Amino acid sequence: MKKLGIIILVMTICSIATFAQKKGKAANSNYKYNIEFTIKGVTDTVIYVGHHLGEKKYVIDTVRMDSNGHGVMKGNKEIHKGIYLVVMPSRNMNFFEFLMGPDGQRNFSLETDTVNYVGNMKIKGSPENVAFNNYQRHMMDLQKERMEIEKAIKNAGDDNDAKEAQYEKMRDLNNRRIEYMTKVENENKGTLFGSIMRSMHEVEIPDFPRDENGVITDSTFQYKYFKEHYFDYIDFEEEGLVRTPIYESKLDYYFEKMVVPSPDSLIVDAHKVIKKTYDEGMMKGDTLIYQYTLSHLLNYFEESKIMGYDAVFVAIAEDWYLSGKAQWADSTFMSKLKERVEKITPTRLGSIAYNLTRMQSVDDRYYNLHDIKADFTILIFWEPSCGHCQKEVPKLIKEFRDTLKDLNAKVFAIYTQYDKKEWEEFINKKDIKDDHWINVWDGPYPHSRFRDYYDIYSTPVIYVLDKNKKIVGKRLNVENIKDLIMFEKKKEEYEKNTH
Repeated sequence: MKKLGIIILVMTICSIATFAQKKGKAANSNYKYNIEFTIKGVTDTVIYVGHHLGEKKYVIDTVRMDSNGHGVMKGNKEIHKGIYLVVMPSRNMNFFEFLMGPDGQRNFSLETDTVNYVGNMKIKGSPENVAFNNYQRHMMDLQKERMEIEKAIKNAGDDNDAKEAQYEKMRDLNNRRIEYMTKVENENKGTLFGSIMRSMHEVEIPDFPRDENGVITDSTFQYKYFKEHYFDYIDFEEEGLVRTPIYESKLDYYFEKMVVPSPDSLIVDAHKVIKKTYDEGMMKGDTLIYQYTLSHLLNYFEESKIMGYDAVFVAIAEDWYLSGKAQWADSTFMSKLKERVEKITPTRLGSIAYNLTRMQSVDDRYYNLHDIKADFTILIFWEPSCGHCQKEVPKLIKEFRDTLKDLNAKVFAIYTQYDKKEWEEFINKKDIKDDHWINVWDGPYPHSRFRDYYDIYSTPVIYVLDKNKKIVGKRLNVENIKDLIMFEKKKEEYEKNTH
């Protein structure tokens, strides 16, 4: 039994004919799809039918179940291949899965009960779903066996011989699992289910290369081999993989675990993966996996909280969207994307910070950002009435007095609003007047466009600049500033000693 662990996101439910139909009535060939559900224990209620899309689950229709637990989903609208779900609100959102194959294979029936959705499933009219159900049953049996072995290992206590006997059983179980999955994959080639099984195929990694004395000659070989062959078993021509939880999880694992977590490395690998979907999918007439991969990675790096990953977002946007390789994107989206790229680009790590000139202090003196002489400049955009600023600015004041000032760091604190009295009162209250702490604003007649050049849409926002006013940190918490500066100092010292 499965329970839906996340909120189902409801898409537009089209005006699709969904009504109860008497059990046993022949499928109507006039419809593109006609799927009968009979679920003992689910009567006089509705069920939801949806599909996976990565980690999310989308409802596409509701089906009315009659007093016999029977209902039909049928219609002529376009639906896509993938792993679909039948969700039962009346049963605490429990659900079971089935496969939606290609056109021409969408007239079938599923019959089960609430005691064991998978184990008691009966399928008519869909050999692919029969194979899928057999696989689910077998894997459930293997899981039970695994749990028994794990329990025996735990009960063995300090008896190492007993533990080793159970470990041997576990190894045998794993080998049988792999053999079974390979067998099922081979038996279902050319189908969506076959592609799903293939996508779960584990990469077989060769041993390390060794010299004549048996000494490993390349300690990174296995990592490089695994990374190079990671996507070998993904069929980029099978659009149905998009509507499974498998493809997205493989994408995310690759970029979270397999790629060096630096913007430069991520950009190279993002282009490599996107190009693979473009070459193997789109060029052969299938745009869906390419479209999904491109949009998923764009969103993944835009939403990332890791500093510097926005550079990957910009690279994907410029090289794939703004270059005209995303024909499905409408003009409104493209306009907003271009605007977002233009905002982020000046603030990328390694860029020279835009010089804010004639920034005015409380006593009406003028400062230019690039004239600040310091090993590091901490640039903070803030306002006294901002709740988060009221927490972060005092922390920055303390950190500045305790450590940052001694590291030859100066603070260039920019008040983002227009109430000089409010600003001055806060400065006096917190006593933040110091040669190394410079309070400025844009003056009563704003001119600097700091919001555009530093992507300021909320406060506080903290940047760290080196002595050349190169951006080395952005959107930082106060707690991270000292560690970043110490890292940059060590990096500079290392570079001096190696040149």
